[in-house]
Formats: sequence, structure tokens, C-alpha cells
Amino acid sequence: MVSVIIDKADDGKQVHKWLRLLLPGMPLSGIHKFIRTGRIKVNGKRAKRDTVLHQGDAVNLYMTEEDYEASRKRKREKFSGVQRNVDVRYEDDELVIVNKPAGTLVHSADGTDYASTLQAQVEAYVHDRTEMKAGQAFSPAPVHRLDRNTSGLVIFAKTSRAAKAFGEAFQSGVMEKDYITLVTGTVRKPGKVAAALIRANEEVTRVDERGKESYTSYEPVATAGGTTLLSVRIESGRTHQIRAHLSHIGHPLVGDVKYGARRQPGETFYLHAAHLSVGHELDVTAPLPGRFVRKLTSLGYRMQELQEMLARFS
Repeated sequence: MVSVIIDKADDGKQVHKWLRLLLPGMPLSGIHKFIRTGRIKVNGKRAKRDTVLHQGDAVNLYMTEEDYEASRKRKREKFSGVQRNVDVRYEDDELVIVNKPAGTLVHSADGTDYASTLQAQVEAYVHDRTEMKAGQAFSPAPVHRLDRNTSGLVIFAKTSRAAKAFGEAFQSGVMEKDYITLVTGTVRKPGKVAAALIRANEEVTRVDERGKESYTSYEPVATAGGTTLLSVRIESGRTHQIRAHLSHIGHPLVGDVKYGARRQPGETFYLHAAHLSVGHELDVTAPLPGRFVRKLTSLGYRMQELQEMLARFS
């Protein structure tokens, strides 16, 4: 028998999910059988698939030490070939917040190599710097997503507790989220878009009264070359919210073909998650990436005049 005391990293996790992470060498069918046949008990009681674990719980696994150690090992090294050079903007025992480059997926999708995702890179980064405690199963997980071609801040939770707390902060609007983007046309004054959004298909979100209410505030920073640099704050977090809302008011993101902008050969849109904050607890920024700055310069923006605004996000 193997005994494990649940650590705070796994507080709130269901037994079957905990086992899958704890025993990566055991097939999924083996995990289900392990639970079904009563070979795991929590605080002396037989666990079910959806039993929720809490910090301090005593878990008994009815297997030999040899089988346990063998099941703890992956069939291949999970982080083999994964880059670790993530741009970390904030880190503590519960969180790591990184600055995602445009072109990188937050987590794997169909046909995407896991090793190329931000998820894999952050997992590898944390793995290299953290001594995993015996019985700990939780691995860093993104609290929210950014589109592949959106750059900027992404929060990864290191514990189940942080994943739940910050996930709720995003859903409730407690988390303040500020973006910088480049749109077509001239926007002369601040405004707010209050329009419900619905997924039209896997690639596009549309304004539709049948959708979920969504709110996007924007403020022009500067204009040049038939475009406007906007500071944007979202009060909700719908898929493609900023792209859909700004297109709805006639100012799609420069190069955002899916939302009505003219195609820019060899380019994608310019959208950067520059700032995240939760009251006085958390305040993190990320500077504009080089590709964004170069685009602004090529359009005739006077970068020196923008430095005061940009300094807020560096």
C-alpha cells in the first residue's frame, strides 16, 4: 500500500483527474479500473470517480511500491525538446504569468505539436524549478486563453486552488484586462460596445442578440496612416470579443481578414494583452512586442510621443 497526504497544489481536484496526473504511466482504462475496484481510499473511505480531494486528506493506494514507481514514470520524457525560455512577468507559489508571443498556441489543438505550445513551455519551466512533492499531481494550467496571433499576458495556475480562484475572477469581472490594438480607420473619441456575442462557427464570433452579453471599452491613443492605436478594456471574456466588437462598429483590427479588414500580405492582426490586475493583489504588465512597434513606426506613428502611454505597460 502507498499512502499520500494531499498537498495544497491538488486541493479541489477530483480523484480521477488527480490519478491521471499522479500516475502518467498507467493507461486511462487502468485508472478507471483502479477506482472501480476500490483500490483507492480517501480518509479511510472508498473513493468514487468524482470524489473531491482537499489539502490534508490521507489517500491510500492499494498497489505495491514497485508498481507505484513504475506508474509514476512516463513512457517518454514529457518535456523532451520543449523550450523553457518563456518571458515570465510575475511568479509566486500559486501563479506564473507569462508574456506570450504572437503565433504561439496557449494549448494544443488538433494537429498541433504539444511541445510547441505555451502550455508545454510553462510546464517545462516550472518543472525545472520546482521540487515535486511526493504524491503531488497538479501541473501548471492556463486560467484563460489568447488567440494564436494575440500576444501578451497569460496566467498559469500552479495549484488547483489558484486555478479556481482566478478562473472565477475572470468570469466575474474582478480581473481587469487591458489590451493595445491597431484598427482600421480613424477613431476620434472613447466609446463602449455593449453587444451580445455568439459563435457563428469554429473560427468566427458574431454580434447576435441570442448570444451572451459582452462589453468592450476603448480609447484612441493616436492615429496615423489611416489607422488608430486603441487602448481597450474588456469587462467580459468571450472568444474573439475585441475582434468582433471593433469590427461591429466599423473598425476591424488591421490585417484581421476574418472580421472584414483588408489582407496584409505576410501579416496577421496586432492585438496585445498588456495589463492584468486584481485590486491591490496583482498588477502585471507586458511591453508591446517588437513586431507591433515596427508596424507602428512603418505607418508613421511618432513613437517618442507614445512613450508615456507605452511606459504604463512596460
